[in-house]
Parts: sequence; C-alpha cells; structure tokens
Amino acid sequence: MSEQTAIGKIEVSPAERPGRAGALNFSAGEALVQPTLNRISIRGRVAQVEPKVMQVLVLMAERPGTVISRDTFLDTVWAGTIADDYLLNRAVSELRKIFDDDPQAPRYIETIRKGGYRLIAPIAPARVAAALAAPAPGASPDATEPAGPTPAAADPAEPEAAPEVRRRTTPIVLALAGVAALSLAAWLLLPRAPSGSATAPALAHDVRPLTSFVGRELEPALSPDGSRVAFIWDGGGAFDVYVKTIGSEEVLNLTDSPVDERHPLWTADGRALLFARTDDTGISLMRVSALGGGVTRVLRDGTMREIRGMSLSPDGTRVAYAGRQGASEPYRIVVATLEGGERRILSTPDAGTLGDTDPRFSHDGRTIVFVRGVNEVAKDVYRVRADGGEATRLTFDNRKINGLAWSPDGGRILFTSTRSGTYALWSADPDSGALEAVGLGNEDVHQPATAPGVDAIAFEQWMHRSQLRRIDLSGQADADAGRLLHSTRWDSNPAWSPDGERIAFISNRSGPHGVWVSQRDGSGAVQIAAFEGMFVDNPAWSPDGALIAFDASPEGRTAIFTVSPEGGTPQRIVDGPGDNRNPAWSRDGAWLYFESNRSGEWRVHALPANGGDAIAVTAGPGAHPRESADGRHLLYSKPDVPGLWSLPRTDWRTRAGRAEETLLFAGLDPRDGGSWAPADAGVYFLRRPPGDVPVLSLFAHADATATDLVALSSDFEGGGFDLSPDQSRLLFSEMIARESDLRLAVPRR
Repeated sequence: MSEQTAIGKIEVSPAERPGRAGALNFSAGEALVQPTLNRISIRGRVAQVEPKVMQVLVLMAERPGTVISRDTFLDTVWAGTIADDYLLNRAVSELRKIFDDDPQAPRYIETIRKGGYRLIAPIAPARVAAALAAPAPGASPDATEPAGPTPAAADPAEPEAAPEVRRRTTPIVLALAGVAALSLAAWLLLPRAPSGSATAPALAHDVRPLTSFVGRELEPALSPDGSRVAFIWDGGGAFDVYVKTIGSEEVLNLTDSPVDERHPLWTADGRALLFARTDDTGISLMRVSALGGGVTRVLRDGTMREIRGMSLSPDGTRVAYAGRQGASEPYRIVVATLEGGERRILSTPDAGTLGDTDPRFSHDGRTIVFVRGVNEVAKDVYRVRADGGEATRLTFDNRKINGLAWSPDGGRILFTSTRSGTYALWSADPDSGALEAVGLGNEDVHQPATAPGVDAIAFEQWMHRSQLRRIDLSGQADADAGRLLHSTRWDSNPAWSPDGERIAFISNRSGPHGVWVSQRDGSGAVQIAAFEGMFVDNPAWSPDGALIAFDASPEGRTAIFTVSPEGGTPQRIVDGPGDNRNPAWSRDGAWLYFESNRSGEWRVHALPANGGDAIAVTAGPGAHPRESADGRHLLYSKPDVPGLWSLPRTDWRTRAGRAEETLLFAGLDPRDGGSWAPADAGVYFLRRPPGDVPVLSLFAHADATATDLVALSSDFEGGGFDLSPDQSRLLFSEMIARESDLRLAVPRR
C-alpha cells in the first residue's frame, strides 16, 4: 500500500453534514435579497415584499438563467390554492419595479414568450460584490451581465427522470440552504493580468485554512470571482459536491447521490457547476445551480468507465477529461463539445502505462496541459494543442505529481511534485519548461486550483498516516508492538528478516520515502536506501539475510534494486522493458520473483539469482508473487480478479511446458492483492465479508476452509502482510488516518 493510492471511506452521520440549515441571504445583481425577512435592498432603498413575491424570486434564483414555466410557478408558489396568471404577473411586475428593470431591455428578469420567466442577473452569496475588484476604466458601474460568453452548459440539455438531490426543506428555500452571508476578504482579488503574461510567481505566500471537516475534502475549484470554493467531500459515504464561501464556515451541499461525484467546475458566470458522475454505464457530466436545485445531465460517455481530471474551456463550449475504458487501459485525454456531444481522443499514451490525467485548458483555450504517468510514481507534465497534434514534454523529473493548474495570470503552469522530496508546488514555463519553486513554506500540496485573475491558490493538504501493526496469532489478538515501532509519519509494507530479529519497512520519517531497517521492536531504526524523492516500495529479505530487494522509480520506469541491510549503494538487478515491482525471493534463494508489465499486462516473472534473463512464469495476469511455505508452489493474485492462485514450482528455465494454474481460493478481494501471507497450515489473508467488517482469516490447506481469526476496523486499508519466521506473529501496515483539508495560499504583501 502506498500513500499515493491509499483511499478509504470515513463514515460521518448525515446529521453532521453541513449545508442543511434554513435559507440565508444572497445577492441578485446589485440587490441584497433576504428571503427570511421578505426584504430586498438595492441602491440604498429597502423594499418589503409579500411572501409569494419572494418565493417567485427565490424559485428563479434556484435555477439562474433557466426558463421557469408559468405552470411551474403556479404549481410551486401557489401549490394547493386557486391561482392564475394574474398573480404571477403581478409578482413579477413588483419585482421589476423594485429592481428598476425595463422589460424591453431587462437586466434582472427576462420574459420568454410562451415560455415563462428567467432570472438573468448574476446570483451569488450575500455581499460578494463588496469583494470584487474595481471596474476597469470606462466600464459601467451598473453593468450586471457577466463578462464573456455564457457557457453552452448553462441551459439544461437532458433532464433526469428522477433527480437524486433529496429535498432538505421546501422547494422554495432549497437553493439557499447554507449559503454564507460573509464576503471574501479584500486582499484575495487583484485586477486581471493579460492571459499571455509570462511573469513567474516569485512571492512567498500566506497559507490559510479553507475547510476542516472530518473526512476528506478534495478537488477544490475557485469560483470566477474568487469568493467561493467548490469541492467534494465524503462526509456521508460517497463523495458529493459542496460550495463554501471563503471566510465563512457556512457550506451548501449541492448533491446527495449514492455514487461518487468528482471534479467540480464552475461555469464562467459563476452561476452553475459541472461535475462528473460515474457508474456501471459510463461517465456522465452533470450540471447543478451554484445555489442548489435539480441536477441535469449535459453529456454522457458510455465508452469510458473511469475519470481522473476534468477542465472546462474558457468559452464554455468544450470539456476535456481524462478517461479510460478499464483498469488495464491507460487514461486518455478526451475533448467533447457540450452542445452535440462530439468527442475526440486527444492523447495516445503507451499501452501498459497509467496514461494521461488532470487536463487543464489554457486561458486562451488553445492548448491543454496534462500529467503523463508511466505509473503512479513516475510522472511528468505535457502540453498539447486543444485541436490535436503531438504532445510536448515539459518536465523530465519522473517523480510523483498530484495535480496541476495554470497560474492566475495564465503565464505559467503550477504543479505539485516530489522533486524536492515531499509534495511541494512548482511552476513551469509552458514553452521552455523552465522550473521555479513556489513559496508555500512546508505545506504538503496536492491538486492546486486557480481562477483567472484571482491571485490565490487553493489546494488539498493530506494528513494520511500509516503505521505498522503486529498480531499474535496464538492469542488471536494484537501483540505489543513496542512504542518505537510506531511513528507519526508514514510506515508501510514491513518484512521480517530471516532470523526474526529485524524488520525492513518503507517510511518517510526523514522526508522522502526510503527503505528502513530496525530491530523487531522498532528500536535502532535507520534508513538504508532512498532516491531523493523518487518513489521506493516493497522491501523483501533474501533467505540468507544478506540483501534486501525493493522497487524504485529513479528514471521513470520502476525497477528492482538490492541493498545490504547495513546500507550502501543500491544495485539495479531488474530493469526494463516496462515496469518491474513487488520483488519476492524463492525459499531457497535461487530465484527472485517480481511482477512486470513488459508484455502489456502484469505477469509474474522469475530472475535467476546467480545471473541470467528473467522468465515469464505465468501465462496470463499475475501480481504479488510469493512461494508457499514449503517452497513447492508459487502463489500470486491477479489484478482486478478475486482470489489467490497457485502454480507448481519447477526449475523455471528448463521446464518443457507450462503447468496449469489453480485457483487456491476465491475469497481474496482484488484491492487486497498483497494482503496475504503463506504458512505451513495454509494462507493468512484479509477477508471482506459482505456487509460486515474485514477480518484476518486463515485458509487451511487440510480442508480448504477459511476460519476468521481477528476482526479489523470497518474501514480497513492496509497491506504488506508478512509472517514471522516462527509463524507466531503477523506484521502488516494499516492506514490510521486518511484526512484531507483544503487550504488557500495568497501572495504575501
């Protein structure tokens, strides 16, 4: 289990989710609207209106820019009463009088002949206007139309038969639930800089908290005016979309779906959000008002099953997203038009790689930058024309990258990288690739987000933590691990030495991840191998205790290295083609097993310890190889297929044909492919009973049955199971914290 891929759910009672309170205030153009007081304030005047008049306004604000039919007004505002068009016309007329709005040249409410009415004034949380930058010279101070074209996604395209947003209050006040009444501090915004500016961010930044909920807040998106941040949060189980006003604790919950929703994006006018929803039928791009309400599908891609990053073009007509058809396929950048749904695959990463993720349109919409990954730990930044062409590589780090964005002025590319050891923020020139560090102090930075002209950077701050855990198998309970075995950093994938006196494990105790060795109680821990921020994982002792094999990615592709447990210079023993990882020694030390995708799929290979070429020992997929306790069989899991498999051990170089593999048992979940350890009696493994907590179980060879031994936490995420040489204790790593909050960085003045 690596820190990069550690994902789990933290259950929070629905009652603890924010954004379920009553209606709060909002602004419509120049007006301050206070629904609970039935009051509208504009240009120094205060108007008290009837409740039905306020409900008409709120219903339009729930779906700004959308035509609300007369029947909808009458069925909603005057539900259960006898009403006619006269009452609606009178309410609209009163609102226009308050707004001083000309129906022939409307700035607030537009009449759609034979359709109804729609609210065209910009809608935002209360007092946002006070935070906006001063209008440019010559601009009309009364202008209320948003700058630039309205995104094509602003109009509903394919209404869902049954909207999945559950009503918290009445339909009238739903849209305003939880919208904050506090404005963004004035220091956040600066006048817009030309999008072609190449000025590099050089100032130090002040970093301030944005969210602090229990669980994981991810994928921030700053609103066009910089007053709000949209994000996803798993507070109720699945990820849902939320909006928070910066400088306030009030939060609006926009969606409530049983499936995960990802990658929220603001439309250019700040009135609505787009987000992705995935299920068994593919990827759907959805739209919801920034004030809440019904969810509308605007695009569907049934060819893709997973998405990893999304971006809206500046003119709102196209969306770029990273999709893949299955776990064995690489992610590709897809550009689709929102009107018509035409799709074009923009990138062609190599087969067998992670592929291309996190696309971001440039401010002029002409190019897209993205992250190309050989795997999860070796990535670089690329750039391609939005209309197609050959991608240009901009960085050559082969490091972990988790997110990128354009600088607020559009002149540079911001991205997170472990090139300095831990995740930090860097900027790159989009033409030359020249790099500069961005001064955010010691912040752990993931998924940066910006908005054009808003001099601020929102990002995720992770608080993931993994520790080593030891189980006494005779007592079927946790064993005293010793206070020195635990740390406040990331410790994972432990391995016992052959004599049982020491352990090797992966840790970032000194900064970058490296291989550490300690006594079995955790004392005397020392780092013996690291690659200055390059990813390192999966240590394995040789049977004589003289070497520790591990995998690392110092040059892009993952390779197998060995190092003395006393330290020294690591020696590369398996390199290319493809990636090579998860080493394990045969019981007699004659072979080193590992998994490799050199053939286009992950298979188990064996390398002679005394030299020679590696041999593919599985005809099909295989991962996490390890020999049985008696050394007579090779055991392995398969990517995306449940179960543990067995293959008879022979001399891999001289065997005439392949033996048939056998499914040993089917109870191993694919996500736990490395969470098992062979023993004389059978195999200890992680079992996940449907609807119950995960348990440590023993599959017995004698009768081919599984016996549950120790219950684990309900949200268990871990791995690296290893049995002590005397088979009395099981050692593994377990995630004990998987929190993330959002932070905001602004230049220090």
